[in-house]
Amino acid sequence: MQTISKPLKVLLSALIVSNIVFMACIVYLYLDNTQNFNAERININDASGKNRVVIANTDHMPKPIIDGKMYKRAYSPAGLIFYDKNGDERGGLAITDNEKTNLNALSFDYQNADAIGILAQDNKSDNYFRAGLLINDKDLSGKPGQNINRINLLTENGNAALVMKDNNEIPRIILKVDSLGNPSIEMFDKSGKLNWKQ
Repeated sequence: MQTISKPLKVLLSALIVSNIVFMACIVYLYLDNTQNFNAERININDASGKNRVVIANTDHMPKPIIDGKMYKRAYSPAGLIFYDKNGDERGGLAITDNEKTNLNALSFDYQNADAIGILAQDNKSDNYFRAGLLINDKDLSGKPGQNINRINLLTENGNAALVMKDNNEIPRIILKVDSLGNPSIEMFDKSGKLNWKQ
């Protein structure tokens, strides 16, 4: 059985120790950098360079893009935006905190408008609050930003309700429990006139 010479043992020991020290330095630098990483906007692109996800603060949030054209946002949120392979917005997470309200929303979009959204809102100047789920039909006219709100499941100022609407956005059935705990069912005709309540 062949033995390793003393100089070779010293060399191998030195290589092992230097590798351990080198790896420890790499791990330390990596952890130190990730703990102090700051950015105002992060773009995650596909191979063609198109945005697929953008994370940004209020000042650097991109405008909505529908069918390749930019539009103005109703609010200036911070958050995260999803894009399809064409670079059009397909949903996102928006956190809005301005002088009037706190409004947080998660949405997923059709090709040209919101499809489904979850929201939470409370105003700063009054006691108004709401939280819920909004479900929209696609507006087949193709007009950007247009949809047809069909189902809302909301709590609003202490009133919990399920509102189902027709394709003209007129409420037709409302199941409700008000802030005092009183339940009700309401049905409306196509003009929005109440025709039955229980």
